[in-house]
Amino acid sequence: MFSLFDNEEAVLDRTEVMLTQLAAVADGVKVLAEAYRRGYREQRRLVRLSDRMQADLQKANRRLAEQQRDLQSLNVALSGEIETSARLEAELRRLADTDPLTGALARRRFLEVCTRDWPRRADQSACLLMLDIDRFKLVNDSHGHAAGDAALIAFVAACRSALRSLDTIGRLGGEEFAVLLVGTAMADGTAVAERIRTAVADMPVATEGGPIGITVSIGLAAAGPGETLPAAMRRADAALYAAKHGGRNRVELAPAAAAP
Repeated sequence: MFSLFDNEEAVLDRTEVMLTQLAAVADGVKVLAEAYRRGYREQRRLVRLSDRMQADLQKANRRLAEQQRDLQSLNVALSGEIETSARLEAELRRLADTDPLTGALARRRFLEVCTRDWPRRADQSACLLMLDIDRFKLVNDSHGHAAGDAALIAFVAACRSALRSLDTIGRLGGEEFAVLLVGTAMADGTAVAERIRTAVADMPVATEGGPIGITVSIGLAAAGPGETLPAAMRRADAALYAAKHGGRNRVELAPAAAAP
């Protein structure tokens, strides 16, 4: 039979057990609280890190956008420079290839074209005309250099009126010109030369002192089989010399080229 003291002892034992259990629960709560605290701190650290990353990413995106705009502006400017450079290059090439006064090819370019288009086979034909405006120095001395320039411009225009688009006219220097007639035999070349001579003789040249007239002497050489361009030019030049001494305002035909 239990006494009162036994009941009290049991109560105290149960209380001790409950206190021990409560202490264990408290320790568990502390562990959970500490775990929560660490998790919260880590979460905040990650949030701050994410915020910095977002800020850095936005800054980088803004910088990329600025660089893209700068690059686009640079491309536009570069394209403009390229177009300008191309136009200047084309203009310089045109100036180098063309006589600025008359529009005829410059001597160097004319010789390049003639060398390229000169017949290389026996079945190909061509005629070379050497032209010289008669008494051109007298035009300059009597009417002034402005009149001389007007005469040169009008002369080339008259020549072009008698030529095909595939024919080539060049200014060799001063009042001396040359014409290459590709695919043209002697008879047809002679007809073209006569048309040029007539067109020039019938053409009034407007000057400040009133219209004046000019004439032209022409030497013609038809390409011989295997003949070189320099050889044909010498024959055409000799024919021009003969036309000058034969009275001017005429077409003189060069003798046929000697056999190679």
